[in-house]
Amino acid sequence: MIILLLVFLLSFFFLVRSSALLVSSLAGLARLFRLSEYLVAFLLMSFATSVSELFVGISSATGGIPALSLGNILGANLLNLTVVIGVVALLHGSLEVESKISRQNFWFIFFLSLLPLLLGLDGIISRADGLVLLVSFFVYIWHILGGREYFTRVANHHPKGLRGLRKTTHDLLYFAAAITLLLVSSAALVWSGKALADHFSVGLLSFGIIFVALGTTLPELTFGIRAALSKHGSMTVGNALGSIAFNATFIIGLVSVIHPIVIGGMEQFFFVIGAFVIAFILFNIFVYRRTNITRKEGVILLAIYIAFLVLESLF
Repeated sequence: MIILLLVFLLSFFFLVRSSALLVSSLAGLARLFRLSEYLVAFLLMSFATSVSELFVGISSATGGIPALSLGNILGANLLNLTVVIGVVALLHGSLEVESKISRQNFWFIFFLSLLPLLLGLDGIISRADGLVLLVSFFVYIWHILGGREYFTRVANHHPKGLRGLRKTTHDLLYFAAAITLLLVSSAALVWSGKALADHFSVGLLSFGIIFVALGTTLPELTFGIRAALSKHGSMTVGNALGSIAFNATFIIGLVSVIHPIVIGGMEQFFFVIGAFVIAFILFNIFVYRRTNITRKEGVILLAIYIAFLVLESLF
């Protein structure tokens, strides 16, 4: 038990370090390609910080327990929308969002995040459902790339010549090292967390929604905090929403193609869906009225997750 706790704490430490490296390298890549910070975070960081969810998904599918991955994705998406954005807004005071993105893109992500939930209303997400999710993911990526002119905040100009080459090499090496460290530390965190949960005989779906999701969402949370402290707040929202879309379509789609997901506890399934829908509707209302998430609104998002945990423990 002591060794497991030690592995868990060390994994958390390295997740924090890797997120700090990713903030720095992604800002450099944004300057190199003259892309907005939001777009870089949306496409690159959302994949990098979802590597742990992808690892859990493939492992659970090949192990014949895909419901574990479904629970992980449901819990991780709820955490991204409430805790990640809420904590960063609370610490930073105000989390800026580009207005045109908030009006044209967020509701599209909302539909994508609900798609696997709608497909699972019959109690199973089949291989055919998985193909629908994968196609939806690639349509979504095509939509984002086609609308990149909406991402107005372009990073500062990247240096040219030998200095620029050194900076690019430095950023790429840091990015590769950070992703590697993120993968290893996330895997160790999931392994130690699962062993601890098994020791206390926690149910499979609950284990995925709460314990695994808390572990696999740490990269998004630590990245968001570091990004906000480094004055790159728009990257926090891009990463959180990009992770939600990636998790709901690509990962669940891939897992269900490998092994159809049979949903055991439908009541718990609907419960986490309800919490997510409430959080996302409030989030969209917040960003539609203005171009930032305030500290008060961050507290409201956090309160939704706390209420979810309390009710989950009671029922």
